[in-house]
Amino acid sequence: MGPPSRRHLAALTLAMFLAPALAQSPPPSLATERAVPFEVIVNGARTGSWLFLERGGVLYAPREAFDEWRVQIQPDAPSIQFKGQEYRPLSAVPGFKAKVDFANQSVELQFSPKAFATLRMERELVKRPPVSPVLPSVFFNYDMSFANASLRDARSTHDLGVLSEVGISTGLGVLSTSSAARNLTNDAALGVRRQWLRLETTYTRDFPEQNRTLRIGDTVTRGAMWGRDVYFGGIRYGTNFALTPGFVSQPLPALSGLSAAPSTVELYVNDVLRQVSNVPTGPFVIDNFPTLTGNGEARLVVRDLLGRETVVVQRFFTSTQLLAAGLDDWSVEAGSVRRDLGIESSHYGQGFASATWRHGRTNELTLEGRAEASRRGGLLGMGVVSLLPWQVLAKAALVASTDSDLGRGGHWLMGLEYETLRGGMSVQVTRSTPSFREVGQETIGGEFALSPIKYQIAGNVLYNTTQFGTLGLGFASIGRFDGSRVSTISGNYSVRIGEKNNLTFTASRAFGGGSGSSVGLIFLVPLDQGRSASATANSRSGKQDLYLAAVQNPGIETDLGWRVLAGQQQNQHHAEGGVYYQGRYGDLSADASTGPAQTAVRVGASGGVVWADRHLFFSRRVDDSFAIAEVPGYANVGIGLGSNVMTRTNANGVALIPRLIPYVANSVRIDPKELPINAEIESIEQIAVPAYRSGVKVAFPVRSGRGALLKIVFDDAEPAPAGAIVKIEGDKEDFYVARRGEAFVTGMMPDSKLRLEWNNKQCPLEVKLPPLNLDEIARVGPVKCAGVAR
Repeated sequence: MGPPSRRHLAALTLAMFLAPALAQSPPPSLATERAVPFEVIVNGARTGSWLFLERGGVLYAPREAFDEWRVQIQPDAPSIQFKGQEYRPLSAVPGFKAKVDFANQSVELQFSPKAFATLRMERELVKRPPVSPVLPSVFFNYDMSFANASLRDARSTHDLGVLSEVGISTGLGVLSTSSAARNLTNDAALGVRRQWLRLETTYTRDFPEQNRTLRIGDTVTRGAMWGRDVYFGGIRYGTNFALTPGFVSQPLPALSGLSAAPSTVELYVNDVLRQVSNVPTGPFVIDNFPTLTGNGEARLVVRDLLGRETVVVQRFFTSTQLLAAGLDDWSVEAGSVRRDLGIESSHYGQGFASATWRHGRTNELTLEGRAEASRRGGLLGMGVVSLLPWQVLAKAALVASTDSDLGRGGHWLMGLEYETLRGGMSVQVTRSTPSFREVGQETIGGEFALSPIKYQIAGNVLYNTTQFGTLGLGFASIGRFDGSRVSTISGNYSVRIGEKNNLTFTASRAFGGGSGSSVGLIFLVPLDQGRSASATANSRSGKQDLYLAAVQNPGIETDLGWRVLAGQQQNQHHAEGGVYYQGRYGDLSADASTGPAQTAVRVGASGGVVWADRHLFFSRRVDDSFAIAEVPGYANVGIGLGSNVMTRTNANGVALIPRLIPYVANSVRIDPKELPINAEIESIEQIAVPAYRSGVKVAFPVRSGRGALLKIVFDDAEPAPAGAIVKIEGDKEDFYVARRGEAFVTGMMPDSKLRLEWNNKQCPLEVKLPPLNLDEIARVGPVKCAGVAR
């Protein structure tokens, strides 16, 4: 019998090494110590080669191996030191098994899936892109309208009105003011004198790093869950999560599962595939799926390497009314209530100060508080929004107020919401005492224009079926302290007919003040290219509407839109129509209507003007941020956002790009096909991150000229060496000499001055290009370089 082979020796060594470690009760007599490196496979995944240690019949692995395998060790597990490293026993891990492959000198380790650390696939925090430098600019928006009404039994009227806005944006913020001009024709038949009114004047400063916004001037308060927004003039400062793109303030549901081997996880939300992820062995938690609201069902399909599937179904609930745990949302305001907005230029009422604060105590509980103070009194209220069992969202509030004339008052609110995959329902009840007052509920001459609300009840139910449409029911009732009460019940049913058509039936009934009934039917037929047609029948208080309508909406495919309507309204014949145009420099509209009582015509125009970077631009209304794009020397080049060409450069190669999203990376691109063939551009895309309603400058440097292959020789008639540098006078680009003294140089004019640099010396080169031939690359040379040696 011959000597053992290397493979037999390796197998014998592994057998001696693993035999005591794999035994159920290793003999205590074994006190030897062995260390063997071999390749390890953990639950089907290769993890590389590791050095294992066997001591006293127990198998040990390096501590860092457990960390890399994501295997959790019992806290009280013993450890040993070997060559300066900490080793832990594999037996300290639940469900440990091993299988040796002697031929490949590897071992397969099998652990219980629960022994692995939980993998959390969290939503990646959106990195806020750095805001581009603000380009100081001035913008002006206008909206003009002229209307002519020819009355059958009265004098015709002519009305010209203008809404305008002027804004200044700098690195310190945006200051804007809006106004309205009425009856510029001074037509006495309108019953309104010619006048100019200031609407709003506001300074806005964002602090994106803190997600906060400061507004000074005319703005609105942050309404509490029981209150309402109030126009006022003053200062407001508070959180603004919209300043961080992709920020989600509501709690996100976490979906958990377990994989016995490396697997692929498919996430279905309400039977729609939302994402596919790869997970290693062990438990995992997914809380990075797309933001949803309401009640739903998630299905996790875990498929391992062998194709085995495990399906996990979980219910979830999330709502925008809840804040994520630990998150705060707040606002403070101080100023005077704005009264008669749109009627008076500067009519302000009582002064006040207020503060609103919301805090996510947990993902299922959000607390809210609000305080108000004025010379006449104050208010203090607390509210709570909570997720109850069976995924019911509940909210409640209790508010107390005091008034110098009315005394103390109180208000409470309770509401429940429940949503399912098929629909949902909600109900809310509020009640106030006669003396309860909030900011904005002022008396005028000691009297209230409208009696305060005593109670309010509102509820609705929505149910959606797969084949038979959607049914909705609603109820509302409002009672006031003067004894008046109005209640309404309403219902609607909508069903799809065919692939796209939709039929909607509505009915409502009012009780108390303003009693009456209404029944309606609408049949909508969507057509191609943004067109739609509809038929409407409605009966209200004994009067009927019956008409047909067709609409073409302006959009990407066409700048022109129109609408027509004909039939009967309020038991009288009626017809109307309009034409609308959306252009680069503004929007135009024209409408006409005719009926038994009058015929009316209205024409309008709206747009914007921007002064920035010493250029004047005409555009559509500037309601968002914008960019000034520059392609020096190239006119009529298409440019826009992404692949959507929105405008073209003017004679100076400059263009205004409107409708940029603030604090988001906007891709401004030019159409390279519209540049000359001899133009060179480093990139057809530039990223712009503008501030709120501000401009940024985007430059596209373009090199023009022709390209030519130059052959350069030195005084000795030998070609210039490879690596020498060629430059065009006045151009920053470097061109390198390749083999045989040849260099391909672009951006050349018919007569160009160049220079060659080599060994800290340089020589001038004068090159005259041959006539242009689009089918060939110009070849010039040999061009002599004098005064430079090798």
